[in-house]
Amino acid sequence: MTEPNGDKPLVTVSVFLFGKPAWEIEGLEGSPVDLELLSAIASCGQELSRRLTRAAELGKKLVVKGWEGYGLLYDVEFYKSVTLKDAEEELKGLGIEPDEVSIREEEEDSNGGPYGE
Repeated sequence: MTEPNGDKPLVTVSVFLFGKPAWEIEGLEGSPVDLELLSAIASCGQELSRRLTRAAELGKKLVVKGWEGYGLLYDVEFYKSVTLKDAEEELKGLGIEPDEVSIREEEEDSNGGPYGE
């Protein structure tokens, strides 16, 4: 992980990929498998395809602009030493809508580094 720039905080941008099937498909858990449920599963597949394609597009835009990232259980996160305001402006300039990502400024811990490093 890149060390944060001493004069700028570390900003993290999270892009949600997908969750557990029961989170994604309403009524899945405990339901009988019928044509309605199978239709819901197919619809979820189409939505996941769109979502993952867009997540990859967002990630490419961020990586090209110098953001570094890593994968997590349900999302991918990107980070960069930049102020929150500058990060928000950069995302806007890249055509990334606020509702497509979660953005936060990391706080330094008592050891002086992000994430307890």
